[in-house]
Amino acid sequence: MMQPDPLSTAQPDSTTSELTARGAERSNQLALAFLAACSLLAMPLLFAASLPRGLLTATLVALLAVFIGRGLLTRAWLPRTAVDWPNILLLLLLPLGLWASTDTSASWPVVYKVIAGFAIFYGLAGLAGSRWTRTLPWLLLLASAGLAVVVLLGTNWATAKLPWVSDAVYDLLPTLRLPWRAEGIHPNLSGSAMAWLLLPAVALALWAGDRRMQTLAGVTVLLLGLTLLLSQSRGAWLGAALALLVIPVLRYRRWWIVLLLIAAVGAAAALALGPERLQDLLFPAVAGDEITANINTLPSRLELWTRALIMLQDFGLAGSGPGQFEQVVMVLYPPFFTGLLGGFQHAHNLYLQMAVDFGVLGPVALIALLLGSSASIAVSTRGWSTHSTANQPLAALAVGVFGSLLALAAHGLVDAPLVAPRGYALAFALLGMAAAVCGQITTGREDRGRA
Repeated sequence: MMQPDPLSTAQPDSTTSELTARGAERSNQLALAFLAACSLLAMPLLFAASLPRGLLTATLVALLAVFIGRGLLTRAWLPRTAVDWPNILLLLLLPLGLWASTDTSASWPVVYKVIAGFAIFYGLAGLAGSRWTRTLPWLLLLASAGLAVVVLLGTNWATAKLPWVSDAVYDLLPTLRLPWRAEGIHPNLSGSAMAWLLLPAVALALWAGDRRMQTLAGVTVLLLGLTLLLSQSRGAWLGAALALLVIPVLRYRRWWIVLLLIAAVGAAAALALGPERLQDLLFPAVAGDEITANINTLPSRLELWTRALIMLQDFGLAGSGPGQFEQVVMVLYPPFFTGLLGGFQHAHNLYLQMAVDFGVLGPVALIALLLGSSASIAVSTRGWSTHSTANQPLAALAVGVFGSLLALAAHGLVDAPLVAPRGYALAFALLGMAAAVCGQITTGREDRGRA
């Protein structure tokens, strides 16, 4: 009886491994190409206010072609994530917003912003399962440090909300004139962006498990923390502080006990201070030279929130159209505390702003997006000790983005940080990174389970 040739039996296995490796490499290349195309085509949409309509239309056609091309190659129109339907719902609300709008020139930039966020989200989410996902923690830290420097030098620091932050500190900073924003970045926008990026940097500094990455994360935390402090954005501070307290829950199971103790102490302190003193701490008197002094008071915010609720009652389920809040308020509901000269631009509440822009389904889609992403992160990072060494930076990044979403949700109660196109893009980039990282961790667990 003839014995089988070992070479002949090994050859099919070798061929199968080679084909598998080639398929994986093609998937890696496709994921990177898809991300590059989505990112490049999203950039013009974020500067839609200063670009010709023809260029923006061509960009939308090209972006649609990219998604169709990927769908034909992968037999899936979108990378699968835990928050597909909220993202799709946001897109479906765009025609409704344009229909409700009475000034499409003000509405189209908001529409382009939402499409850009959609493209950036799925461009990054498509990295799940590819070797490029491992580079996301490094990429985020380097981008955060660079952005902190740009914000530190490019912000218009004409803010005086807190008297104990000396003006001499701002005088020491050189000025960087940004081509797309010659007047400088608004401090509140700077504060919100720095708060979102601070949480992933802190999580990576504490739990990445890689000393080089932790060192870079520590330097990034210092830069982001300094810029966040100088922003004097109380909403961003509160959001970041809340997130810093909560994110250890995903790392340490008994952290809930610490949170309950802190909550009890905080409630006791609030009762001891009383409502008037608490209001003075959260909304202190603003110096007269503050450009937005009339908005940085509690009565002014309450007035804008009331106007938004009345607007929803009058305009129905479709809202008043994207980007038109100030126009409609000044014509139909003139404010008193915020002044008759305007300048408030939006409702200073993220959820009300989404409602007046896109109707009642706008905040529904946004809340579902935040909750779905947060739940996905919580599930994928569960059981920290079971993560492999390679997955620890990814798990730490996911925990940090969980904090970013919490900071965004909390800050959104007193401001609308997603109104700015670049801020919107940054938030959806973090959401896309979370989707990619969660997909990568889940895939790794399934592979280990089959092994």
